[in-house]
Amino acid sequence: MQAYNYLLRSVQQLESLYPKEEALQIMYWVYEDVLLLKNTHLQYLDKEIGLAEESKLQEILHRLLSGEPLQYVLGYAYFRNKVYKVTKDVLIPRPETEELVEWICNELKLKFDGKTQLRILDIGTGSGCIALAIKDELRNAEVSGIDISQDAIQMAILNADQLKLTINFKQTSVLEDSGKQWILSSNLDVMVSNPPYIVEGDKKDMHINVINFEPHIALFVPDEDPLLFYRNIIHLFKEHTTARYLFFEISEFQEVALTALCKFNALSGIFKKDLQGKTRMLQISK
Repeated sequence: MQAYNYLLRSVQQLESLYPKEEALQIMYWVYEDVLLLKNTHLQYLDKEIGLAEESKLQEILHRLLSGEPLQYVLGYAYFRNKVYKVTKDVLIPRPETEELVEWICNELKLKFDGKTQLRILDIGTGSGCIALAIKDELRNAEVSGIDISQDAIQMAILNADQLKLTINFKQTSVLEDSGKQWILSSNLDVMVSNPPYIVEGDKKDMHINVINFEPHIALFVPDEDPLLFYRNIIHLFKEHTTARYLFFEISEFQEVALTALCKFNALSGIFKKDLQGKTRMLQISK
């Protein structure tokens, strides 16, 4: 079968789950991975697909049609132009998180001498993409990452090895006394976190590729306590003796509640919009 005809057929099937343009972008990525055809080489789409290639494409398409995200199917995702291994044990890195990392790095370069060995902790590190991207940008920084999931920590360690970056990853939770004590006893200048913030009641409105495949422990908080992680992390930041800055990724609907939480803790916060014009980032200082 010609690659072009297979592309059209696959996109048509994927339109049951995704808008046409997104389905097309998914198949371009699949073609780049399996056939080594970039979407800038469309003139080569009259290429004949071999039997082994067609079998691989069919396997991928079957998984995609079940709703499984392409990044899990292929086993990797891009984040700030680097490749990260991902499985269902970790969230897929998002573009807005890339914006958070860029903001953090730019802010820290302005606030500190580039030679300063900053001590930075990423809370809820998952694949390690935030911690590793910061370390890649701020090579003098001493960066650590924690996560409640041991499987996530193992994935973060694999990504650190792949990127040849040195990070201290530890399995613990910001909600447990042992994790809180570990954080309070660590010498830190900066804390960063993209914590769970989607309330359980919103599950019904989410795409099946998130609900059925991404780790719920990294996504959801109880309906009755939507600021569960923010409240605990802000309290730790306030009590910490050396940490001066705290950066969060947030929901676009949390600005009012987080403003009140900062005020309650006598802390000042600066919100930042993403490229879509949505308030998705928060910097707290003391």
